[in-house]
Amino acid sequence: MYRTAMVDEPRRQRVCATAYRGWGLLLFIAAACTSSEPIANGAQRPIDGPPTPAVVRDGIDADQDEQDVRSSLFANWDPFPDPEGLPVLYEWCIGTSPGGADVMAWAKVGGATRAATTGIDLPEQVLYVSVRATDLAGHCSAASTSDGIRIGGSAAPSNQPVTTPQPGHHAAIERFGVTWTFAQPALCGHFANGDWWVQGPVDLVAIDPASRIDDGRTRHGSMINPDPREHRQGYDSSMYAEDAAQRYVAGLNVALGISRDRPLHLLPGSSLVSAISLPEGAQMPQLQTCAILTCLAEPPPDDAFRPPYCGTDKSCRWRANALDLTRLARVETVPGTPDLRDLVSRLERPWLDHQSGWSGRYLHPRDNMPDYGRDLADLIGQAALTLQLDLPSAQKRALAVQMTQLGIDLYGIIANGGRFVADGGSGGGRKFPVLFAGTLLQDEAMLTLARERKFDFAEDAQTFYVTETSPGVINQGYGGYETSDLGMPEWGNRHHDDARLDQKPWTADPYRRCCTANAWLGFVLAARIMGLREAWGHDALFDYIDRYAQVETKGSWTRAWSPFAGRMWDRHRAAY
Repeated sequence: MYRTAMVDEPRRQRVCATAYRGWGLLLFIAAACTSSEPIANGAQRPIDGPPTPAVVRDGIDADQDEQDVRSSLFANWDPFPDPEGLPVLYEWCIGTSPGGADVMAWAKVGGATRAATTGIDLPEQVLYVSVRATDLAGHCSAASTSDGIRIGGSAAPSNQPVTTPQPGHHAAIERFGVTWTFAQPALCGHFANGDWWVQGPVDLVAIDPASRIDDGRTRHGSMINPDPREHRQGYDSSMYAEDAAQRYVAGLNVALGISRDRPLHLLPGSSLVSAISLPEGAQMPQLQTCAILTCLAEPPPDDAFRPPYCGTDKSCRWRANALDLTRLARVETVPGTPDLRDLVSRLERPWLDHQSGWSGRYLHPRDNMPDYGRDLADLIGQAALTLQLDLPSAQKRALAVQMTQLGIDLYGIIANGGRFVADGGSGGGRKFPVLFAGTLLQDEAMLTLARERKFDFAEDAQTFYVTETSPGVINQGYGGYETSDLGMPEWGNRHHDDARLDQKPWTADPYRRCCTANAWLGFVLAARIMGLREAWGHDALFDYIDRYAQVETKGSWTRAWSPFAGRMWDRHRAAY
């Protein structure tokens, strides 16, 4: 959040703030003070340190990311500590870029730590609040800037590149309620999706909320480069209920006990994943949210996507300005279309998804993602289809950026040995974002991995064609299939890993209808519309979804978990 301000031409505006009533008294004290103050042994201690910048938030309390109102803007900030412990006076401004003052000029608010505007017609774009503090000796701090708030939800024109705030040196930064504090101000900036990077190596002296042990339970843990092959974790010691003791490893939690005397030394090539736990233990999911700080040896390009949080390869080779939005279609909409801004907000937080199987639900942060695979796959389908609607590319850009970042993270999980195993309704929905990102970024490595590692994605591992697996033996002898079934596209709960669970009767396994294909219609149709069937590399999925949509009753939740996806299928499947 902390950024050095660059003041543009000021415009005088009316400002309404909670003013500090002792302003005149402080000026009197400042005038009476000399450049030094006595200490116990009679020596003089210089008053020469400026206040330290602190966190600035958009909104009246917790940080806001957007608002529809254009007539006023609230901001609040933490106190800027003065090295000598004396009071400080604040000024604030608002700009269309970090540190800018082109919307509202610098204005004094005394000792108040919150303020609001009146009489300003705010532009419909992202605005940034900057604050600076002056101590009694007249030393002014560096400006601290908020992470920005979108006014009115307008999108940038599609023919302009993605822009991110300029990097700056910050004492602390915040994302999704997690604050990282450095031993010394460090060069930080934002990736294209809004997440932070820091140039390292760097020492962290605090992560807030602090990881701590309460009644034997460790909460609010952080991990570095989580390994998707590892089924243990360091976020919360109560995670996984009765298996908690076996699956929590204190050594994986790098946040516990850090301080100025015991800093966390973060090296380049590190993704620090910091979690906020839910108040009660043994919950599913167990985490409220998480945020990711990436440590790099050099600043990345301004439009770089964040590299995957799994693995040690943090090369910033993907660029938002390279997204080929022409790959998105412009098809006719149907009733019940989701709101684009709502979809962006549901995808902008990182999906913590590096532990596979049904128990991975414990790991999924409540504020960041659906915890169950069916609902996760359905959200992907809704977003994928909305990106194909007849809307200007400018309106699609923000959602495309977030979907691409998700695809990059999922790619990192698979590339580093992870899997989204076929297990009931838990594993579906993760392949489409990888193919989407690879297609829009024209990244052959992503496309190749999605095709060659297809059985690491549940929707591919659960769908197959009925075949004669050996002379006279159909489907390895499992499922009750007959010669007349040969070539039929079919589904099995764990078919690729364990065909013994395959069952031919349509209603024999409830997961066929409750929690898998009914959530897959959306992203399968979107893949058809984008021409990704060949890139997907698993025809059985596409043919099975066609069969499924014919068998299940139109309008039923068993056919389409999302009515929007069902209507889109009925309207557009014939054309694709």
